[in-house]
Amino acid sequence: MAFYRPLKKLQTMDEYRMHYEKKYCTSTILTHQGLPVRFYPERFDHAFYKNSNRRTKDKSLFSLERAERIDWIEEVLKDPNVTIYAGWDSKRKRHDFSHRASLITPDGYVVVIRKINDSKATFVTAYVIDDLSVFDKIKSNPIIYEL
Repeated sequence: MAFYRPLKKLQTMDEYRMHYEKKYCTSTILTHQGLPVRFYPERFDHAFYKNSNRRTKDKSLFSLERAERIDWIEEVLKDPNVTIYAGWDSKRKRHDFSHRASLITPDGYVVVIRKINDSKATFVTAYVIDDLSVFDKIKSNPIIYEL
């Protein structure tokens, strides 16, 4: 089990947005494998909002559960003990090795990045799995990296 810093407790969604932009969008984070990951302000909504239900995909609800783990993203990317799985392309119904899902805690915290090439990646999202079938689907994907 990985132990990361305590949950980040801020007062408002705007404070979380400012924290994300200051911490992540002003610099590049290197993964434990040395891959630079860039963060963009427009990814905040995708990462810290969730759908009102799985079918609508509307990203209409701010997720405090996700936001409080905002500082874990860097720690996950730098943690050599995480297993990295290939992503899933739901439109093409196949594995996508450019999308990497790092499943890191028993409670199912996931960080997803998209590898552009061997020297660049971008942050896609981070979330806590709230459906056991999603946990099983990620773990059934091919492993890209395992300690």
